[in-house]
Formats: sequence, C-alpha cells, structure tokens
Amino acid sequence: MSEQRFDRIEKTLDKLTVKIDTISEVVIALARIEEKHVAVKQRLDNHDSRLNKHSESIDELTVHTARMSKTSGMNEWFVRVVIAAMVGGVAYLLRT
Repeated sequence: MSEQRFDRIEKTLDKLTVKIDTISEVVIALARIEEKHVAVKQRLDNHDSRLNKHSESIDELTVHTARMSKTSGMNEWFVRVVIAAMVGGVAYLLRT
C-alpha cells in the first residue's frame, strides 16, 4: 500500500517538475521578448529625437525662405523702378 502511494507521489512530483520546467521556459521567453521590446523602444526614441531635429530644421528653413521671398520681392520692385527711371531718363534726353 505504501509503495503505491510512493509511486503516485513520485508521478505527481514528475508532473510538477515538467510543469516547472515549462514555466521556466515561458519566463525565459518572456524575458527575451521584454529585452526586444526595450531595444525597439530605444530605437523609436532615437528616431523620434532625430525626426524632431529634422522638423526644427525644416521650420527654420521655412522661415528663412519666407524672409528671402519678401526680400527678393522688394528687390524686384527696386529693379523695376530703376529700369523705369532709366527708360524715362533716356526718353527725356531723346525728347530734348
């Protein structure tokens, strides 16, 4: 009778050992997944910071382009006035 009981306890311990091994494999796999997750998060943070730098650079270029557009427009009108004055001066000289 006690042998049967020991056999059942032994079988139960074997099943428990197998389940503990399975759980340990799952925990190891979970740890690996977590490491990959941390690595991906660091990569995404790096990409976010680089994208923010590019965004700031694009904003600066947009402001600079707007200023240059305004300046070139004023220069264009200045050149037109100078050309009109020259043509008017030549016409005045030819008239007299």
